[in-house]
Amino acid sequence: MDILLVQPPLTVSGEVHPPLGLCVLASHLGEAGHKVSILDLDLEEKAGGGQNHYIEKLRGTLHEQKPRAVGVTSMFNNSLHAERLIQATKEFDPGITTVAGGSHFGALPSQSLQRIPELDFVIRGEGEVALSQLLKALDNAEDPLKVPGLCYRSPDGVVENRAGPLLDLSLSRPTWTGLGAALDVRKYVATIPGGSPRKTVYVEAGRGCPFACSFCATAPFWQRRYRVKAIDCIIAEMRYLYQEHQYDTFMLVHDLLTADKRFMSDFCDALFASRLPVEWTANHRADIELGDLAPRMRSAGCLSVFMGIESASERIQKEVQKGLTGEQVFSTVNSLRDVGISSTCSFIVGFPSETEEDVSATLTLAGRLKMIGAEPVQVHRLRRWPPAPLAALNLRSSFDLEALRLEYPSDEVPEEDVETIKADPAFFMGYFTPDTLAGSALQVAQLELLFANMLAVFPVTAALLGAIHGNRLIAAYYRALALQGPISRAELDNAIGVRDTLVPYLAAWVTNDTELGEWQRTLLNGALSYERDRVGFMAGASDKSENEVAKGNRWTAFKTSVDVVELVRRLAAGSELTVELCRNGYVAMTRGAEGAVRGFGLDMKALARLQQGDRELLEVLEDQTL
Repeated sequence: MDILLVQPPLTVSGEVHPPLGLCVLASHLGEAGHKVSILDLDLEEKAGGGQNHYIEKLRGTLHEQKPRAVGVTSMFNNSLHAERLIQATKEFDPGITTVAGGSHFGALPSQSLQRIPELDFVIRGEGEVALSQLLKALDNAEDPLKVPGLCYRSPDGVVENRAGPLLDLSLSRPTWTGLGAALDVRKYVATIPGGSPRKTVYVEAGRGCPFACSFCATAPFWQRRYRVKAIDCIIAEMRYLYQEHQYDTFMLVHDLLTADKRFMSDFCDALFASRLPVEWTANHRADIELGDLAPRMRSAGCLSVFMGIESASERIQKEVQKGLTGEQVFSTVNSLRDVGISSTCSFIVGFPSETEEDVSATLTLAGRLKMIGAEPVQVHRLRRWPPAPLAALNLRSSFDLEALRLEYPSDEVPEEDVETIKADPAFFMGYFTPDTLAGSALQVAQLELLFANMLAVFPVTAALLGAIHGNRLIAAYYRALALQGPISRAELDNAIGVRDTLVPYLAAWVTNDTELGEWQRTLLNGALSYERDRVGFMAGASDKSENEVAKGNRWTAFKTSVDVVELVRRLAAGSELTVELCRNGYVAMTRGAEGAVRGFGLDMKALARLQQGDRELLEVLEDQTL
């Protein structure tokens, strides 16, 4: 059967990645003999054409291709777009069979069918086998209603068939070489900005996580069954994308790839033997001890791993069934850093029973991880996505417009969409944040916004605030918020915007914070001044800092009112902070050819040599910019 698979608009980013889920699905359907094409409206939207351009593009494609079935996927952030595409399909031709799946419709099949009259079928969970069998039944005029995993309407209401067996992913064939004419990868390569140091693409390595974190939607979506593709298959996909399209960095998509260390060991051996000059990332857990496997992963090209840390509170760790300890987290981040693997550490704030003290400990831990080299460190408010266990609880919650704005596929959220989402909290649960003991909805939204940006752009100041305030950090922040009011996300769209917004905001916090001693205030102001200069240097700001004392082609030296090198060392070690840190110093910053910035502490003697044009020292700095 001819089927058109449709990706609704997804992000505001200019760079677009091929829609991995639809590509995997298209490859499987093609193997089963179906004629498949993919319409990626996220890619098409980047060409412009107005708010409803994606609907017109769908109509044009339906007119040109005349498919007998249309399958629409959705994430939670673009479900309304998916809904309109389904409606537009039936309006164009009521005889086209409409099918939906993906993380939102596939998790709430009955609700999707009840909400969208124009939707004929929903595939619950894993889609390849069910959709292939549905298309075969329709093609052969057979009864499709016995297909495992299929959801449909009946005179007695919505029927959800029992799921069939999961795919044996070890038998999967390479996705990208199996796409044929369904997708032109070259169009995605063309969206990568010129001069980008990496060309990054997603490759599916497997599915399923065996753990049971209460807030996680992906593990139950794949029935918590850990599965991986054959190593030869994964490497074949990487080789094809590298050789044919010059992709050199691969995000290996799997909920928890490192759960099977034997697989990881074999994968590293095979990738090393392949001699592909590529790098890759994977998901990991801080309590999985890699040991000697870590350096082998790096040798085989592992660039970074993503780890959900979630909370520093032992009580919250138990409540959400995560079970991590601070000791495990520090040990893992340090051991990975020592072999050259970066750690992305993600935290969640706003669990229902979480207190201000719990969040204070979490953000203090986040700051310290940043000081020991975790990069990036993320902070997110708790969101509930079905089928996560937490989504099944009847929790008091409120509509979260800021969360919707953050994830919506365009810069502005139409008022019509806001009202539609507000009117259906059961279906759009992810945009209704649960009440928490940690603060009001505004307070928690603001602390997420402030600390996420501080950790990214002003990490020393963020870590220092946590080290000084300890479990009173959030109480101190809420006092500052009450005095100064909220900050706007619109002001934080680039590094200079963050600098110009946060410097005066944080300076006012420090000035008005009555819990600070005078030397602590001096220390915070000194750290903030240093980071203001660092951000300006990194962003190539045109305004000159009053702290600039020497300058070269790709380097600048600044005076500081704190011992930055020793301060960072103590923050990383969790050591005591003392008044001796409030002493003048100098820092030289260098910018490499690809934009990487490094910092070096200078003493008075070294600074004098720089100012006098000492050739030997200048050559040392210039070498760092190559």
